[in-house]
Amino acid sequence: MKTWVVYHLIHVRTPRQYIPQLIITEVPDNEKVTWDLLERAGYLFGEFGIPRANHGIVCLNSDAPSDLVGRARDPYVPRIRWADLVARAKAPVE
Repeated sequence: MKTWVVYHLIHVRTPRQYIPQLIITEVPDNEKVTWDLLERAGYLFGEFGIPRANHGIVCLNSDAPSDLVGRARDPYVPRIRWADLVARAKAPVE
């Protein structure tokens, strides 16, 4: 199982800052978190009225930026389990 994160990238000044917006836990090794899945589940990210602007999705592994990994440890960053995200994406719109 892996952990993925949606982050907001602040790049106006250096160094770049990666701010976690949503953490997805318990993602099976053979699965990948995509914008399509997130948007179907009702998670919309962006800024300046532009969908996905300055946002990204990454697996929290050894290649992830160190400041993102550190900020992702904050217990106040919203979290959702993979199974709950998939169920929400497949649920009927009411």
